[in-house]
Amino acid sequence: MKIPGAELSLESLAAFGTGHLGYFREFERTEALRHFPDAAGLKTSEKLWALFGADGALLLLTENRTSVFFKAMEDDLKTVTLH
Repeated sequence: MKIPGAELSLESLAAFGTGHLGYFREFERTEALRHFPDAAGLKTSEKLWALFGADGALLLLTENRTSVFFKAMEDDLKTVTLH
């Protein structure tokens, strides 16, 4: 269904929620290292957590899920999960 006047440009869509929303998700360690090679210095935890800005920028990669929420609070972001 198409709603007249509801079209968004790619730029508008990418900026949606910027500065207001943070997306978090869990990664298996091997997957996280594929996407974020600099994470090799993290301990040997099998699960890592990432917090992304609404524009997709990585804000935090951590072994501790709670840290995601502290970082989001520090940056005044509402968190939503990313599947």
